Amino acid sequence: MTKADLIEQVHEAIGPGVTKRDCAAVVNAFLNAVKGAVVQGNHIEIRGFGTFKVRERRTRMARNPRTGDPVRVPQRKVPVFKPSRLLRDEVAASLEDRS
Repeated sequence: MTKADLIEQVHEAIGPGVTKRDCAAVVNAFLNAVKGAVVQGNHIEIRGFGTFKVRERRTRMARNPRTGDPVRVPQRKVPVFKPSRLLRDEVAASLEDRS
């Protein structure tokens, strides 16, 4: 699903009273708010959906795939998403329905 698909679904869900341009503004504002909070190191919890937060990855040793030499990978911060139990259960149920 692309952002355009998401905007289309929001537009269909809201109905004829709101333009697609307004829906795009809402979706963009939401995504920018999430991105801004994560960049600042805050964590966002959306009940029934999941949690966005920043985790620190520790320094580790890896290998150069070409030469096999060990390479030190420095510590860094990475954004992570942890789905809620409700979302995980819904995904599992939909996968069971497909089989």
